[in-house]
Amino acid sequence: MDIYHKYFVQYMLKNGVSSVDDALSYCKYISKGKIETMTQLKTLIIELNREISKQFYKLVLFVCEVTNRNMVVWLNTKNDDISKYQIAYSPIELEYFQAILQEILHSEDHRITFIVCINITSTLTAHFSRDSGQKVLNKWLKGGYYIKKGDFIHLGPRTILEFTAFLRANCPDSICNLCSEIVFTGSKCYHCDKVLHSYCLSTYLSTQSICPCCKNDWVHVTEENENYSMDADDTNIVEDTMCVGEEVTLEYYTESQPGDVSPVLQANRRNLRNRHDEDDYLSYINEPGPSTRKRFR
Repeated sequence: MDIYHKYFVQYMLKNGVSSVDDALSYCKYISKGKIETMTQLKTLIIELNREISKQFYKLVLFVCEVTNRNMVVWLNTKNDDISKYQIAYSPIELEYFQAILQEILHSEDHRITFIVCINITSTLTAHFSRDSGQKVLNKWLKGGYYIKKGDFIHLGPRTILEFTAFLRANCPDSICNLCSEIVFTGSKCYHCDKVLHSYCLSTYLSTQSICPCCKNDWVHVTEENENYSMDADDTNIVEDTMCVGEEVTLEYYTESQPGDVSPVLQANRRNLRNRHDEDDYLSYINEPGPSTRKRFR
């Protein structure tokens, strides 16, 4: 193994993940110009994998849908009892990691806010302060296990790649129909709500115009047409709640003044919520929190 091979291994061990651009800049520096193209970087990764695979490690090129960046990821491929009891993190920190993972998987958009992550510390089986939770969460963000974009925390490339078997077993609907790999963030079909990798879809739509899942003409979900769909759902709520024998005048949201919500719609929303028990009402919460997670544990 050449000296710059060893330097790159140390670089990846320290960082866990690196953008391809940063990795190329580092390789160009340590190799004095011998490695400066993507092809040369791929060759380096292949050569290193032959060596580090003996210690159950692997370097992988990965496209992050959240940041839309090409990444180099350092993976631990060993999954035995010894590796599960690694000492890098304490038992309570590992419990915290699993709690965040479960919270994200059970959220509608597979993301949760940063404050929800911190609040999860109060639901653990042992005392774990919010400051301690924030410190270890920042380590996981730096190491690529989670990604923070805006106010939200997403699954990072290392979690997706190292927990692939677990995610496939627990999230069978989160599979890209074009490449059969895990997908949580990408392009969503307006007709069937199926999420696909954006880079897979881009290649597919270069020759096709229909959704590969529902076979309807492909329409990408945007904030505008998603809000329109939500308004249509609200209209259906009004109609559905009138079927229980209540004498109310049919009034649609689309007939209200711009920016206003129909008083009838508001009343029927309240009635609908009052009729449901606590478990049903939780389905209306957009942002799952620790109280929601307790039901899943």
